[in-house]
Amino acid sequence: MHRFFLLSILLIAACAAPVAPEPTATTTPSPPPAPTSTPTTAQSEPTTTGYFPELSRGRTPEGYHYLGNPEAPVTITVYSDFLCTSCAIYTLDVEPRLIEEFVATGQAKLVYRHLLQLGERSQLLAEASECAADHGKFWELRRELYARYNQLYFNTRETVVELAAGLGIPKDAFTACLDAHAHRAQVQADYAAAMAEGVYARPVFRIGNETLVGSQRMEAFAQVIERAAQR
Repeated sequence: MHRFFLLSILLIAACAAPVAPEPTATTTPSPPPAPTSTPTTAQSEPTTTGYFPELSRGRTPEGYHYLGNPEAPVTITVYSDFLCTSCAIYTLDVEPRLIEEFVATGQAKLVYRHLLQLGERSQLLAEASECAADHGKFWELRRELYARYNQLYFNTRETVVELAAGLGIPKDAFTACLDAHAHRAQVQADYAAAMAEGVYARPVFRIGNETLVGSQRMEAFAQVIERAAQR
């Protein structure tokens, strides 16, 4: 009986003891979904409506666009691709100073050559620049394309049509030119000629008998132009 009494006390104590709470599961928040939309395309409003409009412009005997006095003693030939980062840096940051110091003063002229090194979009943009040239806007659209080179990997055609319209180029005529590939043979021939001349990088600059590869400081251009003028 005594043993039964002790066992009863132990059972009562065990039942009265606090029970440790069961651990609650913690939930890890799900990571936010990855964005699926492409970057917004450029607005049709251009950043410039004229690219040194006071300077002479035209084509060399080979058909390449030039800016400045066609009889200038020094020629700065730029081989460039519209999707190239270094090409954009040169065009936006260095070229305006180069034009102001050497082209606008009659010491040099600028000649542009097409490279098509980055695929079908490079081809499309080169053709688009020539379609703009039909309306006297080659240098203007060229500048706008480089200002948005990183957006042109997305919605390429839509963006370039918007930019052309912002420059006052009739949309129907511009899109018809693109659809007909009116200048495809021309830009492909330019690229083939550049490769035949040994141009495989971008951008490349030929000034006199010297060649610069990659985006350069203004000081590097000035030194080469001054040497070329002395020959």
